[in-house]
Amino acid sequence: MADSLLTILEEKGVDRAFADLGLDVERLFPKDKLKDNLYADHIWKVVRVPGWIIINAVPPVEKQDTLFWEEWYLHEGKVFHHILSLWKPASYTEIFHAPQHDDVHPPEVFGKNWYVIDDPDMRPYLYR
Repeated sequence: MADSLLTILEEKGVDRAFADLGLDVERLFPKDKLKDNLYADHIWKVVRVPGWIIINAVPPVEKQDTLFWEEWYLHEGKVFHHILSLWKPASYTEIFHAPQHDDVHPPEVFGKNWYVIDDPDMRPYLYR
């Protein structure tokens, strides 16, 4: 199972995008924690637009009421990690009102209100 997630990240260019953010994919996703692919259903998408590198791990629409959307991005030289949910967590940083369409977010998140946790810990939430 460990190889399957790492293979997906490699095929989608996520490993290179993490490297471009200054993050080591093997440290974020250590093989000993990848016995089960907890991100098996997530859709991985890398977006590169001027001034931004964005990595998204989005659960399928039918699982968004129980799984987090995670986003790592580089903007103005600083790396951010957001954990987003459709349900209200105990604490959150802001609410993101996703547009009906844009060029930087995955279509699976459009038109919804997401609770955003600005997480200083870059590790994927499901592997903590």
